[in-house]
Amino acid sequence: MKKNFIISFIAIIALLFSVVACGESNANEETKASKKDENRKALRIISTTCFTCHSPEREMDHKGRTGPPIYKIRQHYIRDGITREEFVAEVSSFLKEPTEAKAKLKGAIRNFGLMPRMPLPDEDIRMIAEYLYDNDMTAEQWGKAGKMAMSTGGDQSMNYEELGREYAMGAKAVLGKNLMGAIKANGTPHAVDFCNTRAYPLTDSMAKHYNVSIKRVSDKPRNESNIANEAEIAFINVLHKRIANGEELGSKMSEIDGKMVGYYPIETNAMCLQCHGTPEKDIEQLTQNKIKEKYPNDKATGYGANEIRGIWVVEMDKK
Repeated sequence: MKKNFIISFIAIIALLFSVVACGESNANEETKASKKDENRKALRIISTTCFTCHSPEREMDHKGRTGPPIYKIRQHYIRDGITREEFVAEVSSFLKEPTEAKAKLKGAIRNFGLMPRMPLPDEDIRMIAEYLYDNDMTAEQWGKAGKMAMSTGGDQSMNYEELGREYAMGAKAVLGKNLMGAIKANGTPHAVDFCNTRAYPLTDSMAKHYNVSIKRVSDKPRNESNIANEAEIAFINVLHKRIANGEELGSKMSEIDGKMVGYYPIETNAMCLQCHGTPEKDIEQLTQNKIKEKYPNDKATGYGANEIRGIWVVEMDKK
């Protein structure tokens, strides 16, 4: 009896260890899968929002750039003894609120200006920072990591709100790069011509690339074609309240007539104020003259930094 009891006890202990080991194995597998999903998402955010201005390709000459290559940015944050937590905290702080004081690449600000704030959720910013710490982001490493992320469609593991944000930020990055290039080449007045002739075609090209509808709307439009409808103005007003209260802006997803429609904030920055700030104070006379010529019914001035100028609206088929 005693022998049988001991054998049974040992069998129970072995079973318990097996269950615990199995549980730990499953937990490890779930952690690995979760990390893989985060890396995939971070890679897609970086490719659509960062690489437009910070391409890792070495062969792009300085004149063709609107920002330093991403591996150079990483090199300025990586220093002897820095921990992963410190790196993530520093990069995240800059991405949430870019300022000259926080910037590590002072020369880049002289050459390209201070980058605009990208209205990304804190969780996405954390994933970007962690990915940059874990990967050197040179052209060679990026090629191995997966250039397919730049050419494939939306990651279906994302929800509609995340996909819409990816598309809106991709369009914003392309417009921003081209606008900065126009200002750098010919001055701020030329930016008005650029917006008048190139903004719509570039936005449409990005919409075609993503196979969705993308537009920018405002409660104070420059182009009358960009006037927001009732639902869009309602969300713009929500954003005005959130920014006044110091809250995270966020976004909104609605189902309208069988389509999934996402709303994403457009915030002003220093570059925006050259055309959308206060006349005389922020907007030079030549730029004012060009605005009056191209947009006689303009309402899009008087903004300060970090204010809501409108929203991106992304309409997707429901799948």
